[in-house]
Amino acid sequence: MRRLDHVLGKAAGAALLLSGGFCFAQTPAPVLWPLELPQALSPGANPYVSEYVTVLDFHGSVQDPDLVIFMAGNQYRVFPDLLSTFREWVRKRPGHEPVKVDRIFYATTPPGRLIDAMQSGQLVLGNFWIDVQPDKLWPDVFMTGARQQLRLLNARHIEGWSVFARNRGTVLLVRAGNPKDIRGVSDLLRDDVRVAVSSPTREPDSFESYSNTLRAQGGGQLPDLLLKKPNTISPATVHHRENPQFIHDGRADAAPMYYHFGDYLKTRLPRDFDYVLLPEEGNFRDALAISTIRTARHKAAAAAWVDFIRSDAAATVYIRHGFDYVSKEERARIVREK
Repeated sequence: MRRLDHVLGKAAGAALLLSGGFCFAQTPAPVLWPLELPQALSPGANPYVSEYVTVLDFHGSVQDPDLVIFMAGNQYRVFPDLLSTFREWVRKRPGHEPVKVDRIFYATTPPGRLIDAMQSGQLVLGNFWIDVQPDKLWPDVFMTGARQQLRLLNARHIEGWSVFARNRGTVLLVRAGNPKDIRGVSDLLRDDVRVAVSSPTREPDSFESYSNTLRAQGGGQLPDLLLKKPNTISPATVHHRENPQFIHDGRADAAPMYYHFGDYLKTRLPRDFDYVLLPEEGNFRDALAISTIRTARHKAAAAAWVDFIRSDAAATVYIRHGFDYVSKEERARIVREK
């Protein structure tokens, strides 16, 4: 596994092709992303990766999964720990012990892309596609914010959702040592500071979340001014992979990112990344919610997963990875907004 970790990690900044979006590494030194495997690979499995071709945000096998989870991708750092805790929890939980959860597939892309795939029937990765249909690969549960949950509700995929966690707001991701001495959002307008920020068209959820903080702490025009700067760059597909790569490559100096991203990158890759804390006042915090897809194929596993996400066992994992959990009462409350 050490060799596999090196091979997969070395390829991590490469191409991610999603329904026409793409992200190519710009240098031969991609970010060394840690493994996020949902289960162990088969003995002798030979990863097909290079400096330029790998897939980071699709985890596990699409063939005969026991549970399929689609989600807002910003939860990616939680899941390796969360899945091992879930498997231990489900074995001891009365009523859920017989549920099979060995083969779990999960996707951590921008959630709108996953709903697009549900509507089109295909998730496209370059020359390869996955059929996303009720009799093929199909989500059992969806974990995302209210905007996309409402989209699922309006499409009659779900009957409601419940909030389970909130993030801890936005930080500014920077290179290790903070060489540009960036202190707050006003520094993002400096001519010498190159900013990477989510695209308002390709990743509207994260852009709006970051913009709420930027407006509150830097004025109502700050997001628009940043987008108009000639040295601002926006990711093509998935900001939680591309923005760190831009900073790692020296193409950007700072990027608004959720706290748990900054903490993860600084903790796991301290020679490459650091982050600047922003004031709590005016620092917008997103909620995460979970829903069950009405046409879920693995209903028993989905029910077990939802119960687990509402449990204190799951709360402990999310808190450990930089999120805050809501009260038990709020976790149990079903939202059915139209």
